Amino acid sequence: MKYFEESEFTEFDKMDPKLLEMLDTLRENYGYPIKLTSTYRSPEHPIEARKSKPGEHAHGAAVDIACVGGEATFKLVKAAIETGFTRIGISRKNNFVHVGIGYPGAPETTIWTY
Repeated sequence: MKYFEESEFTEFDKMDPKLLEMLDTLRENYGYPIKLTSTYRSPEHPIEARKSKPGEHAHGAAVDIACVGGEATFKLVKAAIETGFTRIGISRKNNFVHVGIGYPGAPETTIWTY
């Protein structure tokens, strides 16, 4: 990876290679440093355990990126869409953007807020 170190990921070996490639492209398109706040989460992780079935993080198919402010969020979401991410969640309350590539059974294209 050009812009990220393996140490930035929880269980790097469980991350989807397509997602990792797209993250480098996202960083290039965004033009600013990216801080990952959540990467792989096991199905037993408290956030995943509360769900009816584990989500994208448990499939190594998503990350959360720290992002503060409307302009930065707009630029990051715009770059994510241009990069090809089709599953995007925005949390203004907790200052992050979720980008994912999906998993079997998940809607292919969606955007949501927290």
